[in-house]
Amino acid sequence: MPEIYKGVVFMVDYITGINGAGKTRILSEAAAATAQISKGNVIFIDSTDKLEKILPSSIRFINISDYSIDGAMSLCGFLLGLCAGDYDLTDIFIDSTTSIVSPKETNLNDFFEILTKASEKTGVSFHFSVLDDYATELIYQSQAE
Repeated sequence: MPEIYKGVVFMVDYITGINGAGKTRILSEAAAATAQISKGNVIFIDSTDKLEKILPSSIRFINISDYSIDGAMSLCGFLLGLCAGDYDLTDIFIDSTTSIVSPKETNLNDFFEILTKASEKTGVSFHFSVLDDYATELIYQSQAE
């Protein structure tokens, strides 16, 4: 996510690549960098506890497997609930998106479009890592309008 280091942060962005390509490392580094410059709260969501001790304590860590999230609409509701409950929230980072939301059951472009509209209303930026078994390299994309 090179754009985040240049001070340009999009409303909804995501990085795709194959398993083991470094998406988690890039996302966690981007979260740490964002937390340093953010004037509000930053949340990092993962499906395991592996990053809980690695991320700075200024970032709220949530293990999504502790909740009954079973698809794109559940995740949207969960994310919007976080936004509604914290007016100081600036950024949410979600790792392992495809282990939370099945791309076979969800059109990820529609999912990201819903969150882009929500981002405009709430002012919260969403950052995702998405497993793509067919990507030959890491790809950074944005849903900015």
